[in-house]
Amino acid sequence: LNNMEQFENELIDLATIPRYEEMELQPIRPNYWKVIQFNFAIQLLIYASLLGLFLNLKSEELAQYFWIITIAFTFLMLLIYLALRIGFKKRSYGIRTHDLIYRNGILSTQTTIIPFNRIQHIAVNEGFLSRYYCLAQLQIFTAGGSSSDMKISGLLKEDAEKIKETILSKISTSESEHTQSLID
Repeated sequence: LNNMEQFENELIDLATIPRYEEMELQPIRPNYWKVIQFNFAIQLLIYASLLGLFLNLKSEELAQYFWIITIAFTFLMLLIYLALRIGFKKRSYGIRTHDLIYRNGILSTQTTIIPFNRIQHIAVNEGFLSRYYCLAQLQIFTAGGSSSDMKISGLLKEDAEKIKETILSKISTSESEHTQSLID
């Protein structure tokens, strides 16, 4: 009964909650677009080669549709390329006192906010081409997930390392404060 008398659950005024929408997020590095284009070109070559091989191995009936299939394939690849470009322009991130924000999307915009106290592990990865441009990917793993919960690609490697160190220091400070409050 004594614990119930001390329990409080006050309403929070929504006007006092900071709005993430008003925060100016940082775009990912422009050089990452070159990495995306290179990866897209490699995939395009593979798919075009497979399509060409398929059309050459099939009967002559299929060969008469070569131009229709080629135009449809080209149109599809153009749509995918434009979607990648639109998605690239929407990618941005931000760090606040208690959380990390990542915004991305193609047709709709998705905003993910991960509080630092939910983060279990952080990894910085570099791909072959990304390394050439001094870029890296920040992978954030949270409690309860079987794979990374957030990946932010296209960061300068030194920025990715700084973000990692900042988050890790906030996590360790928060854990030591929590442990100290349990002891007291």
